[in-house]
Amino acid sequence: MDQIMNADLGSYLRQMRERVRPEQAGLRPGGGVRRVPGLRREEVATLAGVSQTYYTRLEQSHTAHASPQVLLSIARALELNSDEQDYLLKIGSPEQPGRSKPRDGQLAAPTRMLLESFDSVAAAVLNYRCDIVGWNPVFHALFAPHLDLGLVDDPDRRPNIIKMNFLDERVRSLYADWRTESEANVAYLRFITGSHRHDPELAGLIGELTINSSEFGSLWCRQDVANCVEGTKLFDHPVVGELELMYQSAQLPDGNILKFYHAEPDSPHEVSLRLLKVDLESAGG
Repeated sequence: MDQIMNADLGSYLRQMRERVRPEQAGLRPGGGVRRVPGLRREEVATLAGVSQTYYTRLEQSHTAHASPQVLLSIARALELNSDEQDYLLKIGSPEQPGRSKPRDGQLAAPTRMLLESFDSVAAAVLNYRCDIVGWNPVFHALFAPHLDLGLVDDPDRRPNIIKMNFLDERVRSLYADWRTESEANVAYLRFITGSHRHDPELAGLIGELTINSSEFGSLWCRQDVANCVEGTKLFDHPVVGELELMYQSAQLPDGNILKFYHAEPDSPHEVSLRLLKVDLESAGG
C-alpha cells in the first residue's frame, strides 16, 4: 500500500470526471438519480479498463501514483486533450529522483545577446515560475513602462508576468479581453505545476495570488490545464492604441522560456509596434 498521499491526482480526477457527460462517453444518461453532474466512478473505471476499487483509491488520494498505461487509459476515458493528458501523467507518476532544478540566476551571455538582437519584436525570458528574467526595451515598453527597466536583473524584485496580470491594474488594462487572458494564465500555471509539484516558491506564488485575487482563486479551483505556447492577443496600449500581436514561446537549454510578440508584416499593428519603439527612442533621447 502506498503511504504517500497524492491530493493533486485525486482532485484532478474528480474535476475531470464531473466534466464529462454520460452521453459524451457513449453511455445512457439514465440509471437512477445522479449525485454528480458527470460520470460515476464505476463508469470511468469501466471505460478505462481498471477495477472500480483501484480507480476509487486513485481519486480518494489513497494511491500516490499509477503506471503510464493506466493513466493513459483514464485520460482516454475522461476525454482529456494532449495538455491535460500530459499534466495527468506528470502528477500521477513518481517524481524522478535527483532531477535538477532549472537555473534561476542571471541571464547567460548568449541569451542576453539573443534578446538584444530582436529589434522590432517584444521579447522576454521567463523562468519556470514566469518571473521575468530578462526583457528587451520593446517588451518593457509594451507591458510595463511604469517599472524600472533594470528590475529584472534583481532576483529578489523581478516582476512576475502572471502576478502582474492579476494584481497590477496597469497591466490588466492592456488586454482587450482580460477575462480570456486571465483564464489562459491560470491554465498555464496549472500546467507548470505538473513538473514542479513540490516547489516551495511556486507554491508561494499560487498562495499569494489566491489570497490577493478572488478571481484567481475561482479560476484555480476549476483546474483547467493548457500549455500556452502560441496564439494571438489584442492589446489596448495607452501610447499606440490597438495592437493585435502574435506570440510564441520556446524552451531554452537552461530551462528558461523565450517569449516574443510580433505583428503581421505590413499590417497597421506592425506600424503601431514600430511607433512604440519610436516613442521609446524619443523618450531615451
